[in-house]
Amino acid sequence: MVRVTGNFRKESPLHPKAEAALLAAFDAGWADPRKLSSSSSKAHHIRQEALESIAHQLSLRSDEIEILGEPLLGHYLSIAGLATSPKTKIFYCATSRSEVIATARSFDPVELPVDIRGNLDIAQNSQPGVLALQIANGETGIITATDEVVKLFPDCLIACDATTTPDASLLPSRWDSAIFDSGSWAGPSGIGILAIRNSKVWKNPLPHIGISRVPQSYSLPLLLSSVVALEAWKSDLSEDMRLRDLSAQLRLRIASSVSDCDIAGELDSSLGNINSFSFLYCHGEELLRELSIRGFDLDSGSACTSDDLAPSHVLAAMGILTHGNIRVTIHRGTTSDEIEELGTAIIESVAQMRARN
Repeated sequence: MVRVTGNFRKESPLHPKAEAALLAAFDAGWADPRKLSSSSSKAHHIRQEALESIAHQLSLRSDEIEILGEPLLGHYLSIAGLATSPKTKIFYCATSRSEVIATARSFDPVELPVDIRGNLDIAQNSQPGVLALQIANGETGIITATDEVVKLFPDCLIACDATTTPDASLLPSRWDSAIFDSGSWAGPSGIGILAIRNSKVWKNPLPHIGISRVPQSYSLPLLLSSVVALEAWKSDLSEDMRLRDLSAQLRLRIASSVSDCDIAGELDSSLGNINSFSFLYCHGEELLRELSIRGFDLDSGSACTSDDLAPSHVLAAMGILTHGNIRVTIHRGTTSDEIEELGTAIIESVAQMRARN
């Protein structure tokens, strides 16, 4: 068996502090904080402290956030909660996540095109509706110039998809709802943060009885672990600059060594840890298998399962290669030597595949 020397997939292990907090939280946070008992009272107090911490770290107020046990549901809640009727126009980027696109198609969808750099290619819009605004693309890392885009939609409510980064500074100055994902800061999966800034307009779009804005079905221990992970992520922002340098190192190595290669987006206007490469005359799924054999686990923007053979809609919308795609997510703690080893493995794997074809 080949030892995995590098994890460059989107998913990452829990931050060590978050893992320790999770184990401890199972002892203290098992009770339902909504019930009347000493254990529930303790759990309620812990929950309130967690909400205050998350709100502070995300530059929000605690009364603006709701915790979700299913982050993907947050896309629907964020967008549909601002829609006033089934005929509401939902404007969304062609490179948006499939959950956003599916939600938009439940109303009156309007797809917005992008250019080859992944930036929205649109003019002023005077129609009312909801703009589903992608803060940064999870497949390419390309960051949206949010304030510039929002100015083009003066009569729209703004629902932000912030699931790729906890950097609240990337949010536009005007927004109405937003969804964050604990996984973006090395927290546990299964925790989403729905932020509702415009509570006068936003309404719970799910069937419900009572005053709760969202289903209260999340795990308190997972929430506490998520809080610790977010605090750890925010305490070492200098690490993000180092990851950006590692991405620059990898991009330069690949661009200078492999012909017929598309690199999605410019690093200066992208998240510093996400890199998407597409190679002509290669198959993304085969590249993933070859690199896995060499000890490196990566993702692909192309279809990776036998039951879905459609190419990446993100790359297709940008007009760049959709086949032979691999996505490299560089996690905190990754070293320059590991990036060099990965670069060598990619270069050799592409050469071998092209030789066979």
